[in-house]
Parts: sequence; structure tokens; C-alpha cells
Amino acid sequence: METKKKTLGEDWQLNIPLREEGVMEIFGFSKSTVSRLRRNGELPYTKIGGTYFFLPKTLKKLLKKKQVKAKILPS
Repeated sequence: METKKKTLGEDWQLNIPLREEGVMEIFGFSKSTVSRLRRNGELPYTKIGGTYFFLPKTLKKLLKKKQVKAKILPS
């Protein structure tokens, strides 16, 4: 399992397309979350046969877009 995580981490850094399972493992997303993001057009993908592939740079853009800015309360 440790080897698989290391490989996924390297794929993430090298911009190698990730399979749906890799996205689920790296981000802790459920299969339904990945499917919803894909169906809603929020997560671009490539489908070859029955396998979905996602580019790490598009995942990074999605994370940045969904980032919630902290509100600074007056003291």
C-alpha cells in the first residue's frame, strides 16, 4: 500500500493523468463525489474505454476555486 501511495504522489507532482481511483485516494473523495463533480462539469476528464482520467492541474484549479477564504474578525 505504501508503494501505491508513493506512486500516486509522484503522479500528482509530475502531472501524470490520474484514474478516478487515484483521485478518490489522494483527496479522500467518495466515488459519488468524483462522479458528481464530473457530471456537473466542475472536473474536466478524459474517458478512454470505461476509464476516466483527470489531470492534476485541473484538480488543483478545482481546489483553488472551491477554497473558502478565512474571515478575519475585528478585535
